Amino acid sequence: MYEGRRGSFDTSFMAFGGVLSGALALGTAFLFRLWLSTDGGPTAATLSEAFSLLYGAAIGLTVGAALVSFGARTGPRVLTGSIAGLLGYTFVLAPVLIVTAPSDVSFGESLSAAAFAAILVTPAIALGAAVGARVRGHREGLYRRFR
Repeated sequence: MYEGRRGSFDTSFMAFGGVLSGALALGTAFLFRLWLSTDGGPTAATLSEAFSLLYGAAIGLTVGAALVSFGARTGPRVLTGSIAGLLGYTFVLAPVLIVTAPSDVSFGESLSAAAFAAILVTPAIALGAAVGARVRGHREGLYRRFR
C-alpha cells in the first residue's frame, strides 16, 4: 500500500470526509430534533429544539471526525480529522444554519450565531479526531505486535 510522504495530507479523503461528516451531523441534528420534542410552553420548546439540534450536530461531527482520522492514510491523523470536521461544519452546517434562520433575524446575526455554534462544536470535533486517531494507532500497534 502506498504510504506517501509522512508530512503530507490525504486531501481528497479529507475533503470527502468533511462533506460526509457535515452531512452526518445534519442528519443527526434533524433526528434529534424529531426525537427530543417537548410538550411544554413556547420557551421550553424553543430551548429543547436548540439543544437537540446542537447536540445532534456535535455528535455527528464527532463521529465524522473520528471516522476520517481513523481512515486517514497519510499525514497527522488528528489534524486530518479535525480539519475534515471543521470543513463539514463550514460547508454544510453553517450555510444551513444561516439559510434557515427566522425572518426576523438579520444576516449579521445569523453569521454571529454560526460563529458561536462553531465555537461550541469545535471541542467535539477535536475529541472525535483524537479518539479516531488513538483507536487507529492502538489497532496498528496490535497488528505489529502479532505479526
